[in-house]
Amino acid sequence: MAATTWFRRNQKKLLGVLVVFLMAIWGIGPGINYLVPKPSMGRIFDEKISQEEFNDTVVRWARVFFRDSKGQVSQEVWQQMALVHLSKKMGVYVTNEELAQEIQRLFPFGQEMFSNREGYQRMIGSIFRMTEYQFEKTIREFLLAQKLRFLLKDSIKITKEEAFQRYAKENEQVKIKYAALPASDLIDSVEIEEEEINSFYDQHSGNFANKEEGIWGYKEPEKVKLEYVIASYSAMQNEITISDEEILTYYEENKDALFKEVVSDIQETGETPDDKEKTTSTEPQFRPLDDVKGQILVTLKRQESEALANKKIGDADNEIYEMINNNAFVGFGKLSEKFGLSYVVPTNPNDGTNYFTRKDLDTVILGLIQLPQLVFERDVNDPSPPISSPEGPLMFRVLEKIAPQTPPFEEVRDKVAEDLRREKAFKNAQALAEKCLEKIRQSTFEEGVKSIEDEAGEIEIVETDYFKRPGIIGENSYMTVVGQDKPELATSVFSLEIGESTTVAKEKGERVCYLVTLVDRKKSAPAEFEKATESIMTKYLTEKQFSFLLEWEPWLNKKTQLGNEKN
Repeated sequence: MAATTWFRRNQKKLLGVLVVFLMAIWGIGPGINYLVPKPSMGRIFDEKISQEEFNDTVVRWARVFFRDSKGQVSQEVWQQMALVHLSKKMGVYVTNEELAQEIQRLFPFGQEMFSNREGYQRMIGSIFRMTEYQFEKTIREFLLAQKLRFLLKDSIKITKEEAFQRYAKENEQVKIKYAALPASDLIDSVEIEEEEINSFYDQHSGNFANKEEGIWGYKEPEKVKLEYVIASYSAMQNEITISDEEILTYYEENKDALFKEVVSDIQETGETPDDKEKTTSTEPQFRPLDDVKGQILVTLKRQESEALANKKIGDADNEIYEMINNNAFVGFGKLSEKFGLSYVVPTNPNDGTNYFTRKDLDTVILGLIQLPQLVFERDVNDPSPPISSPEGPLMFRVLEKIAPQTPPFEEVRDKVAEDLRREKAFKNAQALAEKCLEKIRQSTFEEGVKSIEDEAGEIEIVETDYFKRPGIIGENSYMTVVGQDKPELATSVFSLEIGESTTVAKEKGERVCYLVTLVDRKKSAPAEFEKATESIMTKYLTEKQFSFLLEWEPWLNKKTQLGNEKN
């Protein structure tokens, strides 16, 4: 039985044992600290970091820099600790003057505050709940991390020649002609033998199919069948009635924050334009209740439906605990009837069955992106705890799991045959493209393409406008000129000479062979680079520094290990 189910059933016993255990060790607790070595929290550059040091750093940083954070900050603080340790190894230090300047910059208390040492210490204790030493230690660590980043970034340089080479590459433009030979156009002419189908199945039966990557496969991924009960917010709203008194109470309690209007009355006094005086008075006024009644009704219904949904799913969860504790069968169908929940055994829209792969589960509860992971990590017949979702809180149970398996040849024979036809059609397209290329080299691009139309059918020749290399965003992007589905084609032509032709195979997704020739090339003008050399070099240097730091941080992470370990 699942571990969580066992825990639910034995919860009371465990609590009793825990109480006895705590009482037994209460008297010797302090002595244990000296007898048992404490595990370290992790390592940074092979140096052990104790739990005390880590916890102290997390608390200090959380109070100074993550005061408004609602999530865990342990990972962020661990990264800062790694930066601090590395900066010390590299001899980086922070002067007292730098410390004072940084404190003034981050927390502008006023210079007089620093001259009043006692007041300064009281203020730190009041705002951050720490001593002066703890506060300044935290700021020093922050500065060490910042200094290290700055030194690393400042070590990255760029020469004018390097900048021009990049500028020239980014601003070079080409114009091409191309013709496409889709493999799908040649499928009808493909012939296959039964022996070939068997061989193709044997060759690819151990693979998971991936059309986007051009991988044939017949192995089916792990699948699950599940059921769930949900307290749908929309269903809960039908059970809720909001009275006029509730609307009025909400209006009175929230009108200052939500429904206040500021009206400016400009009164003119005096008899001549020169003598006119303008006085502006602002008085708080509120939108009439009738104007906002509908808005308040929606808000109250939403709030009460959420509260009702959470109560119902909580009551159902408590019922599950009781049933498990009494060795009773947990029936989600009866559970839904008892507590007014919706009971669902979802159907996979892709195949009409009740079985889902990880990818298929994305469609079960829209917006619940963690559902696939939660479901596949759950044991069979182990009810989940309540889970929040955009549709309402729910609980699910995995009814069945099917391990990855390869179906027998007979079950997938027709699919294998279709895939084989597509594979042979693509190879035929490649052969035709090579045949065409030989003809192009002997005559013209147009004549070469025409020479294979008897075998491939009518082929359209497309001439493009000028476009830049893939990866260059902005005006004349290849995606707008050639098409975003043709990156292979756009990339290949920049290495061609004017008038030179080649073939390009698109092997992923919808398979296509292209014939392409370079019509013209526009090179970057050095004069344009010279006009804006400074701004261009600044832009490229910033991007180069940013790229370096992005590549450097994963290296730093490899030198650290966060997690309890034995001494």
